[in-house]
Amino acid sequence: MSDKEFGGADDLSLPKAIPMPLKHRTRGTGLVTYLSPAAAKALPAATVQKIINEVLASPSILAVTTGETSAAGSNGGGMTFAKETRDLLIECCVEFITMLSSEANEMAEKDAKKTIACEHITKALEELGFGEYVPELVAVADGFKTTQVTREKKQSKIEQSGLTNDELIRAQEELFRSAGEKYQTVASPGEG
Repeated sequence: MSDKEFGGADDLSLPKAIPMPLKHRTRGTGLVTYLSPAAAKALPAATVQKIINEVLASPSILAVTTGETSAAGSNGGGMTFAKETRDLLIECCVEFITMLSSEANEMAEKDAKKTIACEHITKALEELGFGEYVPELVAVADGFKTTQVTREKKQSKIEQSGLTNDELIRAQEELFRSAGEKYQTVASPGEG
């Protein structure tokens, strides 16, 4: 239930938490550093740079910038992307994601749902004026659902063993018996 359903202007939500820096453990070093709230919200610069490089090297960008359709190198035919511009792009992406998730959250609340679903994202995109992205989003979401259904299920150790349930129970009983015998021999030396 949301606060709006109570009919009053009373704020029944919990008090806002004081923003605290997030812990970040540097892999392999054991060092713990604290990220500022801004850094905690940022997208990984290396990942964004990889996407930028892929886009700059794409044939459609090459055709626009050079008039050619063949790949002329890994960086898009000499085109570069300044670090400051990449940082600005990251800030814009974070702002877009924040706006979209906020709008989708409102859509989910209107539907009395606690989980934001794909339809909430599509409604939010349309509400924010990004309706042209909806068909591609739906296609990607459908593809993801298909891969989730058809992906290979991980086998547990029991399934990997290839033994029947009866064989597994007998093996477990044997292990218990063996452990009991070992315990008895360790516990009994002082008695005899």
